[in-house]
Amino acid sequence: MPLSVLSINKNLTRYFEDKFPERRENSISEVKSLAKGWETELFSFVYKYNRGIETIEQNLILRIYPGNDLENKIKWEFDVLTSLFRAGYPVPETHILELNAEYFDYPFIIMDTISGSDMGESFGSDLQNNLMILNELFVKLHNLDWRILPTDIVENKTLDPVELINRRINRIEGNIERFQIQELSTLIEWLRTNRDKVKFERISILHNDFHPHNVMISENGKAYVIDWPACSIGDYRQDLGWTLLLTGAYSSRDVRDLVLKSYEEVLGSEVEDIEYFEIFAATRRIMDMFMFFGQDAKEVGIREDALQQIKESVSHLEYISSLVKEVTNISIPRFDDLIQSLLIE
Repeated sequence: MPLSVLSINKNLTRYFEDKFPERRENSISEVKSLAKGWETELFSFVYKYNRGIETIEQNLILRIYPGNDLENKIKWEFDVLTSLFRAGYPVPETHILELNAEYFDYPFIIMDTISGSDMGESFGSDLQNNLMILNELFVKLHNLDWRILPTDIVENKTLDPVELINRRINRIEGNIERFQIQELSTLIEWLRTNRDKVKFERISILHNDFHPHNVMISENGKAYVIDWPACSIGDYRQDLGWTLLLTGAYSSRDVRDLVLKSYEEVLGSEVEDIEYFEIFAATRRIMDMFMFFGQDAKEVGIREDALQQIKESVSHLEYISSLVKEVTNISIPRFDDLIQSLLIE
């Protein structure tokens, strides 16, 4: 990485010729780097081939996963996308999962291109309408039966969402030990102490990075949700808390409040205890920052240019630090030091 457009064209042509020898006159054209995503390389392209007397043309996306030991992660995203597509949820149709690293040095998936625009690019210009579209998609996701996903959890009608939140907390603790970031132990203690005050609700499918830039509006006006590698199951407020945290951090507290209000209107009820889940999200974000800037980028599976994107938006980390102090009265000096170091780079 990074891969050139020329090498993408050459290796895609070789891939389709190898995998589909029955197709005649395979051709790849209009390869473009989309440069989106912290963890993946994205390219759009046009694929043409002949089937009998018919010429087939497809607008596709190549999603490459740089990093180590990502086989399970890419298989999971492929399974999530195909499961959601079969359930009628608006995601791009995904055609190919390839774990062989021969072609691009890393595994990849190929899916349909959504020809249209990124909602995030015009989110504020038509805020009320975009809020409604965004939250209709969000609530629809959370109302799906989580059992459509191929999880490793045995179907159990008594499965409690608190068990899933405990697993997430334990996973964070594992990373705290692995990456030597004990400064987060106080936040973990806060999450455990306050967990018993929260009334946990139903289990839902969670996108875990749901925001306007991950919603594509097609040319015919239909909205699609993209970027699913972090998908999991749990209390829907984990998902909402992350979205509210990002909205407040990258936009404003006022817009964050509007997102919550709109979600509640679509849901038809008030969302309780949401601050707990925003702090849960903040803990996740702070942990990510310590991992990203304290380890080799390849080891933690983040692209180098994504680190530069973070440096260019340090103010969102200041928001997170302030929120944690406001809600929990906990300060994390090492995190504040990291923010200051990024500000002066």
